[in-house]
Amino acid sequence: PFVLYEASTEVGANIRGWGHVELFSPWSMNVSPRMRRHLASDFLSEQEEECPTGNEFVDRLLRPLSLLPALREGIRYDAEVVAVSREGLLKHHEIGTSRRKERPFRILLRDRGGREWTERASAVLDCTGTWRHPNALGDGGIPAPGERALDERIRRTIPDLAREREQWEGRRVLLVGGGHSAQTAVRDLADLATGGRGARVLWAVRSEAPDWGAVPDDPLPRRGALTGTAEELARGNSRAVEPRLGSVVDSLEPVNGRTRVQLRREDGSTEKVEVDRILSLTGSVGDHGIYRQLQVHECYATSGPMSLAAALLGAQAEGADCLAQESHGPDTLLNPEPGFFILGQKSYGRNNTFLLRVGWSQVDEAFQSLDGFLRKGAQG
Repeated sequence: PFVLYEASTEVGANIRGWGHVELFSPWSMNVSPRMRRHLASDFLSEQEEECPTGNEFVDRLLRPLSLLPALREGIRYDAEVVAVSREGLLKHHEIGTSRRKERPFRILLRDRGGREWTERASAVLDCTGTWRHPNALGDGGIPAPGERALDERIRRTIPDLAREREQWEGRRVLLVGGGHSAQTAVRDLADLATGGRGARVLWAVRSEAPDWGAVPDDPLPRRGALTGTAEELARGNSRAVEPRLGSVVDSLEPVNGRTRVQLRREDGSTEKVEVDRILSLTGSVGDHGIYRQLQVHECYATSGPMSLAAALLGAQAEGADCLAQESHGPDTLLNPEPGFFILGQKSYGRNNTFLLRVGWSQVDEAFQSLDGFLRKGAQG
């Protein structure tokens, strides 16, 4: 028996937030064997190597899966997990003993109306991802002075310019970030300028010499094309984009309906600019407060579970592309807290090499471990 708590009112709502964006990877890399067994055999037909948009991924895969009889009754929508604990125990209780697993997990939930309630579970899989917790745009990963006060003015998702064109045309925009999301946004904003009265983009990237995540002879053509375009725009080949490599946001303040931003370069020099809109695409990280009262051993560098983080850092040191990775085994998913697993994007912490197929393998491995754990609990 299982319950899946979904914070939104529909499946894949986080993906809808970038639903207009194409994945780099094709369908063939993003559908697990188990999914295929439960869906119609021809649901992809000849489109295996096409790259879906986020909306297509939800409409053609996640939503049909959520409606299967085996899953439908177990999904609870509008139920955000706020925190998880052990009933009757605090984090520092029963360190290294078997008594923690004798107590059920206590889960605090909340709906959109603010109603809160608790439920119990024998085991918990934290698959809450990172989407709802974007990083700050200030230097060092903390908010810049004035950022929190002006939060409503800051966009932290990739704009859908086909639908939002009028909101960006003729505007002076500060774009912060150098990863693939920021690259997607600057490419689209530059394209907007070629079609008429586009935006003027001031593009601030922390590194003076970013590598853009480029992979030699990239096996994902769309990723390779995007990083190539980003490199060209950073060299100043578009009149719509003013690159500021080696710059960070020092402070923000409101000025006559616009925002005055101070940028600081690596040599300490500063520049003040006034912009109409701010687009902060600096990545995101999981909500670690959910398991604050559980015994989870986190990596000091990535904030991911320690065993998995160590395996990922070791693989990263070897320099292989993320596509070469496989799951790192069930032992890397274990926590000191018995019966508690962090899976999916959140399990990678600040490591950005997560693949969906790794997530499917993690589910298998977690249930292998849970099978023995729950059997022992039933016997004991």
